[in-house]
Amino acid sequence: MKISIFKISLNTLALMLMVYSSFTLAGCEQKEKVLDVETPSGELEIERDKSDGSVGVELNKKE
Repeated sequence: MKISIFKISLNTLALMLMVYSSFTLAGCEQKEKVLDVETPSGELEIERDKSDGSVGVELNKKE
């Protein structure tokens, strides 16, 4: 009896992990790099989201 409960709970846990991983992989954002500029004083990255066309800008200054 104890072994069957253990197997059921282990199978349930494995199923929950598979479902969780499939949902997290399906929700990944697809972005393409439009511009990537590296200078001695910093770095500029511009990315565009493929699904809705929104643009994101990231500026990193070197210290």
